[in-house]
Amino acid sequence: MHAIQTMIKSAYRKHTALLVTTLATILALKLIVLAAPLLLGTIIDTLHGDTSVASNTLLMLTAGLIVAGCIHAIISPLQIHVLGKLVQHIVMTASIDWIRRLLGKEFALFNSWRIGHFIKSVERGITAHEQLLTFLVTVALPVCLEFVVVGGAFLYMGGSGVFLSMTGLGAIYLVVTHKIIRWRRKHIDAVNEQEDELSARLYNTLNAGKAIKLECAEPTAMLSLNQAFERYATAAVTTASSGGLLSAARILFVSLSTGGLLCWGVVDQLSGQPSISVGQLVAIFSIAGTYLLSIATLTEGYRVLDQFLADQRQFQSLLALADFDHCDRQAEKDFHGDSILELTPCAVIETGEPRLSIKQSLIFSQGQSVAITGPSGAGKSTFLEVLAGLDALTRDHLSIDSVSVSLLTRHSHLTALRYCPQQPRFLEGLFEHSVLFGSDASPQLSHAIRRLQLEEVTERHISENATNISGGEAKRLSLLRLINKPGTFNLFDEPSASIEPRLTGPLWDLLFEVFADRGLICVTHDVDHLHRFDRVIVMDGGEIVDDGPWQELVSRPAVKLLLDEIRH
Repeated sequence: MHAIQTMIKSAYRKHTALLVTTLATILALKLIVLAAPLLLGTIIDTLHGDTSVASNTLLMLTAGLIVAGCIHAIISPLQIHVLGKLVQHIVMTASIDWIRRLLGKEFALFNSWRIGHFIKSVERGITAHEQLLTFLVTVALPVCLEFVVVGGAFLYMGGSGVFLSMTGLGAIYLVVTHKIIRWRRKHIDAVNEQEDELSARLYNTLNAGKAIKLECAEPTAMLSLNQAFERYATAAVTTASSGGLLSAARILFVSLSTGGLLCWGVVDQLSGQPSISVGQLVAIFSIAGTYLLSIATLTEGYRVLDQFLADQRQFQSLLALADFDHCDRQAEKDFHGDSILELTPCAVIETGEPRLSIKQSLIFSQGQSVAITGPSGAGKSTFLEVLAGLDALTRDHLSIDSVSVSLLTRHSHLTALRYCPQQPRFLEGLFEHSVLFGSDASPQLSHAIRRLQLEEVTERHISENATNISGGEAKRLSLLRLINKPGTFNLFDEPSASIEPRLTGPLWDLLFEVFADRGLICVTHDVDHLHRFDRVIVMDGGEIVDDGPWQELVSRPAVKLLLDEIRH
Protein backbone atom coordinates (compact mmCIF):
# COMPACT_ATOMS: atom_id res chain seq x y z
CA MET A 1 0.00 0.00 0.00
CA HIS A 2 3.02 2.28 0.38
CA ALA A 3 3.24 2.62 -3.41
CA ILE A 4 -0.42 3.64 -3.60
CA GLN A 5 0.04 6.20 -0.82
CA THR A 6 2.98 7.63 -2.74
CA MET A 7 0.90 7.79 -5.93
CA ILE A 8 -1.97 9.55 -4.15
CA LYS A 9 0.40 12.08 -2.54
CA SER A 10 1.93 12.69 -5.95
CA ALA A 11 -1.55 13.22 -7.41
CA TYR A 12 -2.32 15.74 -4.67
CA ARG A 13 0.87 17.68 -5.47
CA LYS A 14 0.97 17.40 -9.27
CA HIS A 15 -2.71 17.07 -10.22
CA THR A 16 -4.45 19.15 -7.55
CA ALA A 17 -6.96 20.77 -9.92
CA LEU A 18 -7.84 17.43 -11.51
CA LEU A 19 -8.24 15.81 -8.07
CA VAL A 20 -10.55 18.61 -6.87
CA THR A 21 -12.60 18.36 -10.08
CA THR A 22 -12.91 14.60 -9.58
CA LEU A 23 -14.16 14.99 -6.00
CA ALA A 24 -16.58 17.71 -7.08
CA THR A 25 -18.09 15.58 -9.87
CA ILE A 26 -18.43 12.56 -7.55
CA LEU A 27 -20.23 14.62 -4.90
CA ALA A 28 -22.43 16.35 -7.48
CA LEU A 29 -23.40 13.01 -9.00
CA LYS A 30 -24.32 11.55 -5.60
CA LEU A 31 -26.47 14.57 -4.77
CA ILE A 32 -28.27 14.61 -8.13
CA VAL A 33 -28.91 10.85 -7.92
CA LEU A 34 -30.42 11.48 -4.47
CA ALA A 35 -32.63 14.31 -5.80
CA ALA A 36 -34.57 12.10 -8.24
CA PRO A 37 -36.14 9.68 -5.69
CA LEU A 38 -36.85 12.56 -3.27
CA LEU A 39 -38.75 14.44 -6.00
CA LEU A 40 -40.58 11.27 -6.96
CA GLY A 41 -41.61 10.71 -3.33
CA THR A 42 -42.86 14.28 -3.07
CA ILE A 43 -44.95 13.85 -6.24
CA ILE A 44 -46.51 10.64 -4.90
CA ASP A 45 -47.31 12.23 -1.55
CA THR A 46 -48.81 15.26 -3.28
CA LEU A 47 -51.05 13.10 -5.43
CA HIS A 48 -51.98 10.83 -2.52
CA GLY A 49 -52.71 13.69 -0.12
CA ASP A 50 -54.31 16.93 -1.28
CA THR A 51 -56.18 16.46 -4.57
CA SER A 52 -56.84 20.19 -4.82
CA VAL A 53 -53.18 21.04 -5.17
CA ALA A 54 -52.42 23.20 -8.17
CA SER A 55 -51.44 21.34 -11.30
CA ASN A 56 -48.58 23.82 -11.76
CA THR A 57 -46.94 22.47 -8.60
CA LEU A 58 -47.09 18.89 -9.87
CA LEU A 59 -45.79 19.96 -13.25
CA MET A 60 -42.90 21.83 -11.62
CA LEU A 61 -42.03 18.78 -9.52
CA THR A 62 -42.19 16.59 -12.61
CA ALA A 63 -40.05 19.07 -14.54
CA GLY A 64 -37.58 19.06 -11.67
CA LEU A 65 -37.42 15.25 -11.88
CA ILE A 66 -36.75 15.47 -15.63
CA VAL A 67 -34.12 18.19 -15.13
CA ALA A 68 -32.42 16.07 -12.45
CA GLY A 69 -32.24 13.21 -14.96
CA CYS A 70 -30.75 15.51 -17.61
CA ILE A 71 -28.16 16.87 -15.17
CA HIS A 72 -27.36 13.27 -14.20
CA ALA A 73 -26.82 12.43 -17.89
CA ILE A 74 -24.46 15.41 -18.24
CA ILE A 75 -22.45 14.84 -15.06
CA SER A 76 -22.08 11.06 -15.45
CA PRO A 77 -19.82 11.09 -18.56
CA LEU A 78 -17.96 14.09 -17.15
CA GLN A 79 -17.28 12.12 -13.97
CA ILE A 80 -16.06 9.09 -15.95
CA HIS A 81 -13.78 11.37 -17.99
CA VAL A 82 -12.17 13.12 -15.01
CA LEU A 83 -11.86 9.83 -13.08
CA GLY A 84 -10.15 8.14 -16.03
CA LYS A 85 -7.93 11.15 -16.66
CA LEU A 86 -6.87 11.33 -13.01
CA VAL A 87 -6.09 7.61 -12.80
CA GLN A 88 -4.20 7.50 -16.10
CA HIS A 89 -2.15 10.62 -15.38
CA ILE A 90 -1.10 9.23 -11.99
CA VAL A 91 -0.30 5.78 -13.42
CA MET A 92 1.56 7.29 -16.39
CA THR A 93 3.79 9.38 -14.11
CA ALA A 94 4.38 6.43 -11.79
CA SER A 95 5.07 4.00 -14.67
CA ILE A 96 7.73 6.28 -16.13
CA ASP A 97 9.40 6.41 -12.71
CA TRP A 98 9.09 2.61 -12.23
CA ILE A 99 10.72 1.78 -15.58
CA ARG A 100 13.49 4.28 -14.85
CA ARG A 101 14.06 2.53 -11.50
CA LEU A 102 14.15 -0.91 -13.17
CA LEU A 103 16.75 0.34 -15.64
CA GLY A 104 18.79 1.46 -12.63
CA LYS A 105 19.19 -2.04 -11.18
CA GLU A 106 22.44 -3.95 -10.92
CA PHE A 107 23.88 -5.21 -14.22
CA ALA A 108 23.80 -8.88 -13.22
CA LEU A 109 20.01 -8.78 -12.78
CA PHE A 110 19.51 -8.15 -16.51
CA ASN A 111 21.28 -11.44 -17.23
CA SER A 112 19.25 -13.42 -14.70
CA TRP A 113 15.75 -12.25 -15.70
CA ARG A 114 13.71 -14.52 -17.98
CA ILE A 115 12.61 -11.78 -20.35
CA GLY A 116 9.14 -13.18 -21.11
CA HIS A 117 8.49 -13.72 -17.40
CA PHE A 118 9.93 -10.32 -16.49
CA ILE A 119 7.93 -8.37 -19.09
CA LYS A 120 4.72 -10.08 -17.98
CA SER A 121 5.49 -9.25 -14.32
CA VAL A 122 6.13 -5.60 -15.18
CA GLU A 123 3.00 -5.30 -17.31
CA ARG A 124 0.81 -6.97 -14.70
CA GLY A 125 2.45 -4.97 -11.92
CA ILE A 126 1.63 -1.67 -13.60
CA THR A 127 -1.91 -2.91 -14.34
CA ALA A 128 -2.26 -3.94 -10.68
CA HIS A 129 -1.43 -0.43 -9.48
CA GLU A 130 -3.84 0.99 -12.05
CA GLN A 131 -6.62 -1.33 -10.88
CA LEU A 132 -5.96 -0.52 -7.23
CA LEU A 133 -6.00 3.21 -7.89
CA THR A 134 -9.11 2.86 -10.04
CA PHE A 135 -10.81 0.94 -7.24
CA LEU A 136 -9.95 3.61 -4.68
CA VAL A 137 -10.97 6.55 -6.88
CA THR A 138 -13.99 5.16 -8.72
CA VAL A 139 -15.46 2.75 -6.13
CA ALA A 140 -14.20 3.18 -2.58
CA LEU A 141 -14.19 6.99 -2.49
CA PRO A 142 -17.68 7.36 -4.06
CA VAL A 143 -19.09 4.79 -1.59
CA CYS A 144 -17.64 6.76 1.34
CA LEU A 145 -19.20 9.96 0.01
CA GLU A 146 -22.45 8.11 -0.63
CA PHE A 147 -22.45 6.86 2.98
CA VAL A 148 -22.46 10.48 4.18
CA VAL A 149 -25.04 11.71 1.64
CA VAL A 150 -27.44 8.76 2.03
CA GLY A 151 -27.09 8.82 5.80
CA GLY A 152 -28.10 12.48 5.79
CA ALA A 153 -31.10 11.73 3.57
CA PHE A 154 -32.30 8.90 5.83
CA LEU A 155 -31.87 11.09 8.90
CA TYR A 156 -33.94 13.83 7.20
CA MET A 157 -36.76 11.37 6.39
CA GLY A 158 -36.71 9.68 9.79
CA GLY A 159 -35.22 6.38 8.65
CA SER A 160 -31.91 6.52 10.54
CA GLY A 161 -32.60 3.15 12.20
CA VAL A 162 -33.12 1.49 8.82
CA PHE A 163 -29.94 3.07 7.47
CA LEU A 164 -27.88 1.83 10.42
CA SER A 165 -29.37 -1.67 10.04
CA MET A 166 -28.49 -1.80 6.35
CA THR A 167 -25.02 -0.48 7.04
CA GLY A 168 -24.50 -3.10 9.76
CA LEU A 169 -25.64 -5.88 7.45
CA GLY A 170 -23.34 -4.44 4.78
CA ALA A 171 -20.43 -4.54 7.22
CA ILE A 172 -21.13 -8.23 7.94
CA TYR A 173 -21.28 -8.87 4.20
CA LEU A 174 -17.93 -7.12 3.70
CA VAL A 175 -16.29 -9.22 6.43
CA VAL A 176 -17.65 -12.48 4.98
CA THR A 177 -16.55 -11.63 1.44
CA HIS A 178 -13.12 -10.62 2.75
CA LYS A 179 -12.74 -14.08 4.31
CA ILE A 180 -13.79 -15.76 1.05
CA ILE A 181 -11.43 -13.59 -0.99
CA ARG A 182 -8.53 -14.37 1.36
CA TRP A 183 -9.30 -18.10 0.97
CA ARG A 184 -9.32 -17.95 -2.86
CA ARG A 185 -6.09 -15.94 -2.97
CA LYS A 186 -3.96 -19.10 -3.22
CA HIS A 187 -5.84 -20.04 -6.40
CA ILE A 188 -5.21 -16.55 -7.81
CA ASP A 189 -1.50 -16.94 -7.07
CA ALA A 190 -1.54 -20.29 -8.90
CA VAL A 191 -3.13 -18.69 -11.97
CA ASN A 192 -0.58 -15.86 -11.94
CA GLU A 193 2.29 -18.32 -11.63
CA GLN A 194 1.05 -20.39 -14.55
CA GLU A 195 0.42 -17.25 -16.62
CA ASP A 196 4.00 -16.09 -16.02
CA GLU A 197 5.36 -19.51 -16.96
CA LEU A 198 3.21 -19.59 -20.10
CA SER A 199 4.39 -16.09 -21.08
CA ALA A 200 8.07 -17.06 -20.65
CA ARG A 201 7.68 -20.26 -22.68
CA LEU A 202 5.74 -18.44 -25.40
CA TYR A 203 8.44 -15.76 -25.67
CA ASN A 204 11.21 -18.35 -25.91
CA THR A 205 9.33 -20.42 -28.48
CA LEU A 206 8.48 -17.48 -30.74
CA ASN A 207 12.02 -16.13 -30.38
CA ALA A 208 13.29 -19.42 -31.84
CA GLY A 209 10.43 -19.55 -34.37
CA LYS A 210 12.62 -19.21 -37.47
CA ALA A 211 14.90 -22.09 -36.45
CA ILE A 212 11.88 -24.22 -35.46
CA LYS A 213 10.28 -23.78 -38.88
CA LEU A 214 13.56 -24.55 -40.67
CA GLU A 215 13.69 -27.91 -38.89
CA CYS A 216 9.92 -28.60 -39.24
CA ALA A 217 9.94 -29.00 -35.46
CA GLU A 218 6.62 -27.33 -34.64
CA PRO A 219 5.16 -30.41 -32.87
CA THR A 220 8.20 -30.69 -30.59
CA ALA A 221 8.25 -26.95 -29.90
CA MET A 222 4.54 -26.99 -29.01
CA LEU A 223 4.85 -29.78 -26.41
CA SER A 224 5.95 -27.54 -23.53
CA LEU A 225 3.54 -24.80 -24.63
CA ASN A 226 0.61 -27.21 -24.71
CA GLN A 227 1.44 -28.38 -21.19
CA ALA A 228 1.71 -24.77 -19.99
CA PHE A 229 -1.69 -23.93 -21.55
CA GLU A 230 -3.23 -26.99 -19.86
CA ARG A 231 -1.84 -26.09 -16.41
CA TYR A 232 -3.05 -22.51 -16.81
CA ALA A 233 -6.55 -23.63 -17.85
CA THR A 234 -6.82 -25.96 -14.81
CA ALA A 235 -5.81 -23.18 -12.40
CA ALA A 236 -8.16 -20.69 -14.10
CA VAL A 237 -11.15 -23.05 -13.78
CA THR A 238 -10.49 -23.47 -10.06
CA THR A 239 -10.33 -19.70 -9.61
CA ALA A 240 -13.53 -19.11 -11.57
CA SER A 241 -15.34 -21.77 -9.54
CA SER A 242 -14.24 -20.24 -6.26
CA GLY A 243 -15.85 -16.98 -7.38
CA GLY A 244 -19.26 -18.67 -7.13
CA LEU A 245 -19.21 -18.31 -3.33
CA LEU A 246 -18.76 -14.56 -3.69
CA SER A 247 -21.67 -14.39 -6.11
CA ALA A 248 -23.85 -16.31 -3.67
CA ALA A 249 -22.90 -13.99 -0.81
CA ARG A 250 -23.74 -10.91 -2.91
CA ILE A 251 -27.15 -12.28 -3.92
CA LEU A 252 -27.92 -13.22 -0.30
CA PHE A 253 -26.91 -9.77 0.97
CA VAL A 254 -29.03 -7.85 -1.56
CA SER A 255 -32.02 -10.16 -1.08
CA LEU A 256 -31.98 -9.98 2.74
CA SER A 257 -31.42 -6.22 2.74
CA THR A 258 -34.18 -5.34 0.26
CA GLY A 259 -36.53 -7.90 1.80
CA GLY A 260 -35.94 -6.53 5.29
CA LEU A 261 -36.40 -2.96 4.07
CA LEU A 262 -39.65 -3.87 2.34
CA CYS A 263 -40.97 -5.67 5.45
CA TRP A 264 -40.19 -2.62 7.57
CA GLY A 265 -42.03 -0.34 5.12
CA VAL A 266 -45.11 -2.60 4.91
CA VAL A 267 -45.35 -3.00 8.70
CA ASP A 268 -44.96 0.77 9.14
CA GLN A 269 -47.73 1.52 6.65
CA LEU A 270 -50.10 -1.05 8.23
CA SER A 271 -49.55 0.22 11.75
CA GLY A 272 -52.27 2.86 11.49
CA GLN A 273 -49.82 5.60 12.43
CA PRO A 274 -47.01 5.30 9.89
CA SER A 275 -43.83 7.20 10.68
CA ILE A 276 -43.23 8.02 7.02
CA SER A 277 -45.45 8.74 4.04
CA VAL A 278 -45.89 6.48 1.02
CA GLY A 279 -43.82 8.87 -1.09
CA GLN A 280 -41.02 8.84 1.49
CA LEU A 281 -41.16 5.02 1.52
CA VAL A 282 -40.73 4.97 -2.27
CA ALA A 283 -37.83 7.44 -1.98
CA ILE A 284 -36.19 5.45 0.82
CA PHE A 285 -36.56 2.19 -1.10
CA SER A 286 -35.05 3.75 -4.25
CA ILE A 287 -32.16 5.39 -2.37
CA ALA A 288 -31.52 2.25 -0.33
CA GLY A 289 -31.45 0.11 -3.48
CA THR A 290 -28.73 2.29 -4.96
CA TYR A 291 -26.84 2.26 -1.67
CA LEU A 292 -26.98 -1.54 -1.40
CA LEU A 293 -25.81 -1.93 -4.99
CA SER A 294 -22.89 0.40 -4.21
CA ILE A 295 -21.86 -1.83 -1.28
CA ALA A 296 -22.12 -4.89 -3.54
CA THR A 297 -20.05 -3.06 -6.17
CA LEU A 298 -17.48 -2.29 -3.47
CA THR A 299 -17.01 -5.99 -2.70
CA GLU A 300 -17.00 -6.89 -6.40
CA GLY A 301 -14.29 -4.28 -6.95
CA TYR A 302 -12.37 -5.70 -4.02
CA ARG A 303 -12.67 -9.19 -5.52
CA VAL A 304 -11.25 -8.04 -8.85
CA LEU A 305 -8.64 -5.97 -7.07
CA ASP A 306 -7.43 -8.92 -5.01
CA GLN A 307 -6.51 -10.70 -8.22
CA PHE A 308 -3.97 -7.95 -8.84
CA LEU A 309 -2.54 -7.72 -5.31
CA ALA A 310 -0.17 -10.63 -5.97
CA ASP A 311 1.00 -8.83 -9.12
CA GLN A 312 1.53 -5.68 -7.10
CA ARG A 313 3.59 -7.52 -4.49
CA GLN A 314 5.68 -9.23 -7.16
CA PHE A 315 6.26 -5.94 -8.95
CA GLN A 316 7.24 -4.24 -5.70
CA SER A 317 9.77 -7.03 -5.12
CA LEU A 318 11.32 -6.19 -8.50
CA LEU A 319 11.48 -2.50 -7.62
CA ALA A 320 13.11 -3.41 -4.28
CA LEU A 321 16.04 -5.23 -5.93
CA ALA A 322 19.52 -3.78 -5.51
CA ASP A 323 20.15 -0.50 -7.32
CA PHE A 324 23.38 0.12 -9.20
CA ASP A 325 23.50 3.75 -8.10
CA HIS A 326 22.73 3.24 -4.39
CA CYS A 327 23.24 5.75 -1.57
CA ASP A 328 26.72 4.42 -0.65
CA ARG A 329 28.09 5.45 -4.04
CA GLN A 330 28.77 9.14 -3.40
CA ALA A 331 32.40 9.65 -4.53
CA GLU A 332 32.46 11.93 -7.58
CA LYS A 333 35.87 11.66 -9.25
CA ASP A 334 37.48 12.73 -12.52
CA PHE A 335 40.48 10.60 -13.45
CA HIS A 336 43.20 12.19 -15.57
CA GLY A 337 46.76 11.39 -16.54
CA ASP A 338 48.41 8.10 -15.69
CA SER A 339 45.64 6.38 -13.70
CA ILE A 340 45.96 2.88 -12.26
CA LEU A 341 43.22 0.23 -12.31
CA GLU A 342 43.76 -2.49 -9.68
CA LEU A 343 41.90 -5.75 -9.05
CA THR A 344 42.65 -7.65 -5.84
CA PRO A 345 42.09 -11.45 -5.48
CA CYS A 346 38.41 -12.38 -5.87
CA ALA A 347 36.12 -15.00 -7.39
CA VAL A 348 32.83 -15.19 -9.28
CA ILE A 349 30.67 -18.15 -8.19
CA GLU A 350 27.69 -19.48 -10.15
CA THR A 351 25.51 -22.40 -9.02
CA GLY A 352 28.11 -23.28 -6.40
CA GLU A 353 30.96 -23.54 -8.90
CA PRO A 354 33.71 -20.95 -9.48
CA ARG A 355 33.36 -19.32 -12.88
CA LEU A 356 36.33 -17.01 -12.35
CA SER A 357 39.14 -17.08 -9.79
CA ILE A 358 41.65 -14.24 -9.53
CA LYS A 359 44.39 -15.44 -7.17
CA GLN A 360 46.72 -12.44 -7.18
CA SER A 361 46.38 -8.68 -7.57
CA LEU A 362 46.38 -7.28 -11.11
CA ILE A 363 47.37 -3.74 -12.07
CA PHE A 364 46.48 -2.00 -15.35
CA SER A 365 48.01 1.36 -16.32
CA GLN A 366 46.31 4.04 -18.38
CA GLY A 367 47.99 4.17 -21.78
CA GLN A 368 48.69 0.43 -21.68
CA SER A 369 47.04 -1.91 -24.20
CA VAL A 370 46.06 -5.34 -22.81
CA ALA A 371 44.65 -8.38 -24.61
CA ILE A 372 42.78 -11.15 -22.79
CA THR A 373 42.77 -14.41 -24.75
CA GLY A 374 42.09 -18.08 -24.25
CA PRO A 375 39.73 -20.83 -25.45
CA SER A 376 35.96 -20.48 -25.36
CA GLY A 377 34.56 -20.88 -21.85
CA ALA A 378 37.82 -19.78 -20.23
CA GLY A 379 36.07 -16.97 -18.30
CA LYS A 380 37.34 -14.07 -20.43
CA SER A 381 34.01 -12.21 -20.71
CA THR A 382 33.33 -12.70 -17.00
CA PHE A 383 36.80 -11.32 -16.23
CA LEU A 384 36.16 -8.28 -18.46
CA GLU A 385 32.83 -7.58 -16.71
CA VAL A 386 34.60 -7.73 -13.34
CA LEU A 387 37.20 -5.23 -14.63
CA ALA A 388 34.35 -3.01 -15.81
CA GLY A 389 32.82 -3.10 -12.31
CA LEU A 390 29.60 -4.70 -13.53
CA ASP A 391 29.63 -7.47 -10.92
CA ALA A 392 28.36 -6.13 -7.59
CA LEU A 393 29.93 -8.92 -5.52
CA THR A 394 33.48 -8.22 -6.75
CA ARG A 395 33.23 -4.44 -7.12
CA ASP A 396 34.86 -3.85 -3.71
CA HIS A 397 37.98 -5.57 -5.08
CA LEU A 398 38.29 -3.06 -7.93
CA SER A 399 39.81 0.41 -7.54
CA ILE A 400 41.04 3.31 -9.67
CA ASP A 401 43.90 5.34 -8.16
CA SER A 402 43.20 3.63 -4.80
CA VAL A 403 39.53 4.74 -4.86
CA SER A 404 37.15 1.78 -4.65
CA VAL A 405 34.87 1.60 -7.67
CA SER A 406 32.01 0.58 -5.33
CA LEU A 407 32.17 4.09 -3.80
CA LEU A 408 32.14 5.98 -7.09
CA THR A 409 28.90 7.50 -8.32
CA ARG A 410 27.28 5.90 -11.33
CA HIS A 411 28.51 8.75 -13.56
CA SER A 412 32.13 8.59 -12.32
CA HIS A 413 32.20 4.79 -12.58
CA LEU A 414 30.75 4.50 -16.08
CA THR A 415 32.77 7.46 -17.37
CA ALA A 416 36.06 6.02 -16.12
CA LEU A 417 35.37 2.40 -17.09
CA ARG A 418 33.82 2.30 -20.55
CA TYR A 419 32.62 -1.16 -21.61
CA CYS A 420 31.50 -2.52 -24.99
CA PRO A 421 29.81 -5.95 -24.65
CA GLN A 422 30.19 -8.71 -27.22
CA GLN A 423 26.54 -8.67 -28.31
CA PRO A 424 25.53 -5.40 -30.06
CA ARG A 425 22.36 -3.73 -28.79
CA PHE A 426 20.51 -0.77 -30.33
CA LEU A 427 17.38 1.28 -29.88
CA GLU A 428 15.05 1.69 -32.84
CA GLY A 429 15.55 4.95 -34.74
CA LEU A 430 18.10 7.11 -36.48
CA PHE A 431 21.85 6.87 -35.81
CA GLU A 432 22.03 9.50 -33.04
CA HIS A 433 19.21 7.82 -31.12
CA SER A 434 19.74 4.18 -32.06
CA VAL A 435 23.54 3.92 -31.84
CA LEU A 436 24.73 6.91 -29.78
CA PHE A 437 21.74 6.80 -27.38
CA GLY A 438 21.36 10.57 -27.62
CA SER A 439 25.01 11.52 -27.01
CA ASP A 440 26.57 14.39 -28.98
CA ALA A 441 28.95 13.35 -31.75
CA SER A 442 32.63 13.96 -30.96
CA PRO A 443 35.17 15.27 -33.53
CA GLN A 444 36.78 11.82 -34.03
CA LEU A 445 33.47 10.09 -34.74
CA SER A 446 33.20 11.01 -38.43
CA HIS A 447 36.78 9.80 -38.97
CA ALA A 448 35.95 6.47 -37.29
CA ILE A 449 32.81 6.07 -39.42
CA ARG A 450 34.86 6.46 -42.59
CA ARG A 451 37.58 4.06 -41.37
CA LEU A 452 34.98 1.41 -40.54
CA GLN A 453 33.09 2.05 -43.83
CA LEU A 454 29.82 2.86 -42.10
CA GLU A 455 28.85 6.05 -43.97
CA GLU A 456 25.82 4.49 -45.66
CA VAL A 457 24.72 2.55 -42.58
CA THR A 458 24.67 5.63 -40.34
CA GLU A 459 22.12 7.24 -42.68
CA ARG A 460 19.60 4.44 -42.14
CA HIS A 461 16.74 4.17 -39.71
CA ILE A 462 17.77 1.20 -37.54
CA SER A 463 14.81 -1.15 -37.16
CA GLU A 464 13.76 -3.02 -34.04
CA ASN A 465 16.43 -5.62 -33.13
CA ALA A 466 18.58 -4.12 -35.93
CA THR A 467 17.13 -6.59 -38.45
CA ASN A 468 17.86 -4.28 -41.41
CA ILE A 469 21.67 -4.35 -40.94
CA SER A 470 24.16 -7.23 -41.07
CA GLY A 471 25.91 -8.75 -38.06
CA GLY A 472 29.23 -7.21 -39.12
CA GLU A 473 27.65 -3.76 -39.51
CA ALA A 474 25.99 -4.09 -36.11
CA LYS A 475 29.31 -5.02 -34.50
CA ARG A 476 31.15 -2.09 -36.06
CA LEU A 477 28.35 0.32 -35.09
CA SER A 478 28.49 -0.84 -31.46
CA LEU A 479 32.20 0.09 -31.26
CA LEU A 480 31.37 3.72 -32.07
CA ARG A 481 29.90 4.37 -28.61
CA LEU A 482 33.28 4.05 -26.89
CA ILE A 483 35.11 5.71 -29.76
CA ASN A 484 32.71 8.65 -29.49
CA LYS A 485 33.05 8.88 -25.68
CA PRO A 486 36.32 7.27 -24.56
CA GLY A 487 36.92 6.64 -20.87
CA THR A 488 39.95 6.36 -18.65
CA PHE A 489 39.93 2.62 -19.33
CA ASN A 490 38.13 1.20 -22.38
CA LEU A 491 37.09 -2.44 -22.38
CA PHE A 492 35.97 -4.30 -25.53
CA ASP A 493 34.63 -7.85 -25.65
CA GLU A 494 35.62 -9.43 -28.99
CA PRO A 495 35.72 -6.17 -31.00
CA SER A 496 36.72 -7.95 -34.23
CA ALA A 497 34.15 -10.77 -33.98
CA SER A 498 31.69 -11.04 -36.91
CA ILE A 499 33.72 -8.51 -38.90
CA GLU A 500 34.87 -9.44 -42.39
CA PRO A 501 38.63 -10.11 -42.65
CA ARG A 502 39.33 -7.14 -44.96
CA LEU A 503 38.20 -4.75 -42.20
CA THR A 504 39.94 -6.46 -39.27
CA GLY A 505 43.25 -4.68 -39.83
CA PRO A 506 41.72 -1.18 -40.19
CA LEU A 507 39.59 -1.88 -37.09
CA TRP A 508 42.61 -2.66 -34.89
CA ASP A 509 44.49 0.31 -36.39
CA LEU A 510 41.59 2.57 -35.40
CA LEU A 511 41.33 1.23 -31.84
CA PHE A 512 45.07 1.62 -31.18
CA GLU A 513 44.95 5.10 -32.69
CA VAL A 514 41.91 6.36 -30.73
CA PHE A 515 42.97 4.83 -27.41
CA ALA A 516 46.74 5.42 -27.72
CA ASP A 517 46.90 7.48 -24.53
CA ARG A 518 44.08 5.64 -22.72
CA GLY A 519 43.69 2.23 -21.17
CA LEU A 520 42.67 -0.33 -23.80
CA ILE A 521 41.66 -3.83 -22.62
CA CYS A 522 40.27 -6.26 -25.18
CA VAL A 523 39.00 -9.82 -24.98
CA THR A 524 39.90 -11.37 -28.32
CA HIS A 525 40.42 -14.63 -30.20
CA ASP A 526 42.22 -12.70 -32.93
CA VAL A 527 45.63 -14.35 -32.39
CA ASP A 528 47.22 -12.69 -35.43
CA HIS A 529 46.98 -9.26 -33.77
CA LEU A 530 48.08 -10.15 -30.24
CA HIS A 531 51.61 -8.92 -30.98
CA ARG A 532 50.28 -5.36 -31.18
CA PHE A 533 49.34 -5.28 -27.47
CA ASP A 534 51.72 -4.20 -24.71
CA ARG A 535 50.52 -7.08 -22.56
CA VAL A 536 48.63 -10.34 -23.08
CA ILE A 537 46.72 -12.24 -20.38
CA VAL A 538 46.07 -15.90 -21.21
CA MET A 539 43.14 -17.62 -19.47
CA ASP A 540 41.91 -21.18 -19.17
CA GLY A 541 39.33 -22.78 -16.87
CA GLY A 542 38.39 -19.48 -15.23
CA GLU A 543 41.98 -18.72 -14.17
CA ILE A 544 44.90 -16.68 -15.49
CA VAL A 545 47.56 -19.13 -16.68
CA ASP A 546 50.02 -16.60 -18.08
CA ASP A 547 50.55 -12.85 -18.25
CA GLY A 548 53.19 -10.74 -19.98
CA PRO A 549 54.48 -9.39 -23.31
CA TRP A 550 53.38 -11.50 -26.27
CA GLN A 551 56.95 -11.99 -27.49
CA GLU A 552 57.73 -13.83 -24.24
CA LEU A 553 54.50 -15.85 -24.04
CA VAL A 554 54.22 -17.10 -27.61
CA SER A 555 57.10 -19.58 -27.28
CA ARG A 556 55.87 -21.22 -24.08
CA PRO A 557 54.48 -24.79 -24.59
CA ALA A 558 51.31 -24.28 -22.50
CA VAL A 559 50.44 -21.12 -24.40
CA LYS A 560 51.09 -22.83 -27.74
CA LEU A 561 48.60 -25.56 -26.84
CA LEU A 562 45.96 -22.96 -25.97
CA LEU A 563 46.65 -21.09 -29.19
CA ASP A 564 46.14 -24.28 -31.20
CA GLU A 565 42.81 -24.76 -29.39
CA ILE A 566 41.78 -21.19 -30.18
CA ARG A 567 42.69 -21.52 -33.88
CA HIS A 568 40.82 -24.79 -34.25
